[in-house]
Amino acid sequence: MSYNTTPFHGKLCRVEKGDTKMEYGNGWRVDADLDMGDASRQGQHWKEALPGLAGWRGSFSGQFVAGNTQQKAFFDNLIAATPGTKLTDVKFLLDADTNALTGNIYLTSFSIDTGIAGVVGFTFNFQGDGALALTDAA
Repeated sequence: MSYNTTPFHGKLCRVEKGDTKMEYGNGWRVDADLDMGDASRQGQHWKEALPGLAGWRGSFSGQFVAGNTQQKAFFDNLIAATPGTKLTDVKFLLDADTNALTGNIYLTSFSIDTGIAGVVGFTFNFQGDGALALTDAA
């Protein structure tokens, strides 16, 4: 496994579905957090906490191109007759070849943004299902 030894550049970060990089992407974001339970009790001067469950979620955006196969697959997943299908073949690439964040996701919402002065864009929001991993995407 080969992890980076210099900083990543955002122009190389892409979303990949089914081992094919999605075209016309503008960027993605992944947020991970850990639930913390308050374990404080009377007589203390400082709060205590207990770790709970970890989770992750995020979004990705791009220029809307309905004929792009990967974009269409994401839209179909959410607007199909039975939405809510878990996606197990999505990678959030940090560089062109090797480093990625991976895990199963559910698409939770999307928006299409229009304006007279620019390109029509889209944004998808998702919820991670299970663990998030930093992997070698090769």
